[in-house]
Amino acid sequence: MNNLIIDSTNATPEIRFETNGKISIKGKSLPENPKKFYEPIFKWIDEFEAEQVNVDIKLEYVNTSSSKNILELIKKMDKNHKIKNLDLNWYYEIDDVDMLEFGEMIARIIKRAKTNYIECEDIED
Repeated sequence: MNNLIIDSTNATPEIRFETNGKISIKGKSLPENPKKFYEPIFKWIDEFEAEQVNVDIKLEYVNTSSSKNILELIKKMDKNHKIKNLDLNWYYEIDDVDMLEFGEMIARIIKRAKTNYIECEDIED
C-alpha cells in the first residue's frame, strides 16, 4: 500500500494519508463533485491497516455535500477494525462555532476514536 497524497486546490483540501498512520485533511472542501473527489480516499481507508492512526482535520470551510463525505470518511476509519487505535484532532479557528460544532457532531457519531478539539488563531498555521 502506498501513501495517498492529493495537493490542495481552491476547491479541494490537501489530503495526506500516510501508511505510517499520519492522516491529515487541510484547507477548503467545496469540490464540484464531492463523491468523485472522496471516492479514492474511501477506497484507501477500506484497505488501510495500522496499530495507531492520528488524524488531523484542519478545515477552513466545508460545503454541505463535502461535510457528508467527510463524516462518511471518519465513520469508515472508526469502523475499520484493521485500525487498532484512532485519535482525531479537530482544529478550528477561534470564533468559528460552526466548525467546532461540526467536529462535536462527528465525535458523537463515532464510537472508538478519541477526539481532541484544538482552537487556533489561523487554520493555515
